[in-house]
Amino acid sequence: MSLDRFKCKLVTITHDETVEAAARLMRDRSVGSLIIAREGRPVAIVTDRDLVVRVMSEGRDPTRSRVGEFATYDPITVNVGEGIETAIFRMRHHGVRRLPVVDEQGIGVGIVTADDLLVLLGGEISGICEGIETPSDALDSK
Repeated sequence: MSLDRFKCKLVTITHDETVEAAARLMRDRSVGSLIIAREGRPVAIVTDRDLVVRVMSEGRDPTRSRVGEFATYDPITVNVGEGIETAIFRMRHHGVRRLPVVDEQGIGVGIVTADDLLVLLGGEISGICEGIETPSDALDSK
């Protein structure tokens, strides 16, 4: 199953924006992470958890602190043509919950999250369960 369905979910910010602006952007766009890109290529990722754990809990001023100080640089990415199996492997192997999705030129086109994959796989499992629940008799198979 291709990662094509996760295109256009990418929300970007510049490294010099304030943490406050980042938090508002996350709220307004209903996302848990933002990508810092250069020439369209993801160079860093900052998550809502980064802002809470590394900014708020340390008493840093979100109106003066810059997003780039708290971002994780060189994020692990996945190519849009790769399958969800690759995304799951990379998340598990690298201990991350979000992967920027890039095209063949390395340009950010989306993001896939662990939650996205759980919803997708949950739907697949549900479909299998419905098939198991539906009674069939010997005449159904030929």
